[in-house]
Amino acid sequence: MLRTRRASYALVAALAIATVACSSDSSSSSGSDTSTSGEVASTVKDFSITLDPTEVAAGQVKFTINNEGPSTHEFVVVQTDTAPGDLPVDGALVSEDGIDVIGEAEDIPPSTTVDLVLTLEAGQYVIICNIEGHYAQGMNAGLTVT
Repeated sequence: MLRTRRASYALVAALAIATVACSSDSSSSSGSDTSTSGEVASTVKDFSITLDPTEVAAGQVKFTINNEGPSTHEFVVVQTDTAPGDLPVDGALVSEDGIDVIGEAEDIPPSTTVDLVLTLEAGQYVIICNIEGHYAQGMNAGLTVT
C-alpha cells in the first residue's frame, strides 16, 4: 500500500511539472518575435509570379515560394510605387541601382520551395525575378501592404 501511495504521489508530481512546463513553453512562444502578420503563398515558373493573397498587413510577412518551373528563379521584393511591369531595365535585367530592394531569395532551383520572411511597412511592392530576361518575359507581380 505504501508503494502504491508513493507511485501515486510521484505520478501527480510528474503531471504537475509537465503542466507547468507546457504552460511556460506556450506563453514564451506566443511572445516571441517569430510570428508573422501575414503569409503569402507564391509561385514562380517560366515566366510568371503569382501571389496569394496580393494584400497583407504591415509587419513580418512570410513568403512561401514554390518554383514550379523548369528553370532556376529569384524572388526579389522591391518597395516602389512603380507599376510591376514598369521598373527601369538595364539590358536584360532590372537596374537595382536607385530602387529599394527589401530582400530576396536567390537561385531557387526547380521543384523546390523556400521561405522568405521580411518586415514590410505599409506601401506598394513589386516582386520580380531578376535573372537575365525573366522580368521582361513577365516575371513580376504587385503586392499591397496595409
